[in-house]
This record gives sequence, structure tokens and C-alpha cells, in this order.
Amino acid sequence: MIPKKKILVIGDIMLDRYWMGQVNRISPEAPVPILDVSSSIDKPGGAANVAKNLSDFGMDVTLVGLTGQDEASVKLYEIISSSTINYKPIEDSKIRTTIKLRVIDKNQQIMRIDHEDKNLSKKVIDNLKLIEAGLSDYDGIVISDYDKGMVKPIIKKVLSKAFKLGIKTFVDPKGLDFSFYKKAFLLKPNLSEFEAVAGISKNIEEFKDKGEKLRKKLSLQYLLITEGKKGMTLFESKKSISYSASQQDVFDVTGAGDTVISILSSYIIAGRNIASAVKMSNIAAGLSVQKLGSTSVSQNELANESKK
Repeated sequence: MIPKKKILVIGDIMLDRYWMGQVNRISPEAPVPILDVSSSIDKPGGAANVAKNLSDFGMDVTLVGLTGQDEASVKLYEIISSSTINYKPIEDSKIRTTIKLRVIDKNQQIMRIDHEDKNLSKKVIDNLKLIEAGLSDYDGIVISDYDKGMVKPIIKKVLSKAFKLGIKTFVDPKGLDFSFYKKAFLLKPNLSEFEAVAGISKNIEEFKDKGEKLRKKLSLQYLLITEGKKGMTLFESKKSISYSASQQDVFDVTGAGDTVISILSSYIIAGRNIASAVKMSNIAAGLSVQKLGSTSVSQNELANESKK
């Protein structure tokens, strides 16, 4: 078991909404399937899912993110407030809360419908000084960037302040400009995100070379690239280590990256070494993809799985 640590999560908050049912016929109005919805469920998504993962893993979590003032923001407040997360939303009535609506037929996702207003709010930058002033209260910071508008306006100053304070920062990136994440303690892109910035590698040697160049360019302590079924590769000073995926049976990859960064940061902030942190986050990702939608992993569940 690892001890409870105070962790700040900053990022793009979303509502993950699921409509589940069965398709039995094609619409007479257009050649599209008709789903008879039998049930629905709402879950915290994006940075809110990261916060839930951390909280369910036993951490003392504060969540800061951007929402609108609408039905989705009310639902998110209701869901998050029922947990132990200290929720501090930045509300802007001029934007919509991001919703990802997934339509499920017999456990198979057939469509996703998004509601979002990307990078339209001016309220984030207004809250920068307040966020900066509270950074010293935390043992570590996780930044979950889905490129919706919460992270980019403030991340450079947040990372700079955290670096000066000696607070470890863990970033899940998005977009084509990784210079925003310079001086993060650990950056965790997936393979497609890494390749969009560094280019596709012809072989393992080129991949490792590009990974180390990016790590040095951004002054990162660690670069962790997740590669789906292939596992993940960790880059640190002058060396890289590859880890095979612990689970090959994939049911749903939704939120798997959130699980990885949550478990990884928890272990490192609690003082565990990077090797054990990556190993346990890899196992946690394997547990996550076996379940529908964004899910959390408890310390007991992870400990039991690691013994197998």
C-alpha cells in the first residue's frame, strides 16, 4: 500500500455519457440504424476521470477545470461532489461543458457525439494567479490536456512555478506543439501523439533516437510513450526501457491513458522508484481496458493483479 498524498489535477473536464441499447432495424427515414435505448449512464471524463482514478486509488485530490453553466456542468458537479475530490470548477456561461456521448449497441460502440466549445473561454487566464498561489500546498501535480482550452493558456507558468518549488509535474499532452510542456517532470504521450510531433520511425533505433531527442529538447526527467497492445517505452537520461502490455484482451480503451498517469504519478509522488511506478501503471492499464468506459483501479485490486 502507498500513503495518501495531496495531488492537484489541472485539465479539461468532460462528461462521458453512455446510451446503451440494441439495434434491431434500419430507419425508414434514412439508411441508418435505430438504437432502442434501454439504459444510460454518466461518468466523469477527461481530467475529471484522472481525478477519480487518483481519488479511488487513495489520494487526496483537488480538481481544477473549465465547464459551462449548463445541464452537463450540474451533472458533473453532482457526480464529483459525491466523491472525496475537492472540486474547484472554473465556470463560464458563454461556453458549453464538453460532453462525449457514446452510443453502445450490445457492448459495441457504434457512434460518438461530441458537444464542445474549444479554446473559447477567457476565464482560465483570469484564474492563473489563484492557481499559482496554491501550488505549494500539493505533493504533486497532474496536468490532463485534451486541448479543449483549460491547459494551454496557463501551463507554461504553472510548470515553471512548480519546477522552482521542486514539485513533480506529470503531463498527459495533446496537440502538435510539445514546447508547452517544457520542464515537466514526466510527459506521457501515446504513440500517435508522439509520432505527430516527432514523425513516424522506420525502426526501433530511430524511435529510440527520436524519443531521447524529444526528452532532452523539452528538459524532461522522463518521457513515457504508451503504445497500446505493444506496451510502453520509458526514456530517461541516456537510456530507454520497453515494457510489454500486461493485458492482450481489450474490451474498451476509453480512459486507459488516464489510469496510467494516475497510478504512475501516485507511486512516484509517494516515493517509489520509476521502474516500479511504470510496472504498476502498466498492470493498471491492463485492468482498465477489460471494462466498459472509463474505470478506476483500487490499491487492493492492483496489488492482487501484480501477484499473478
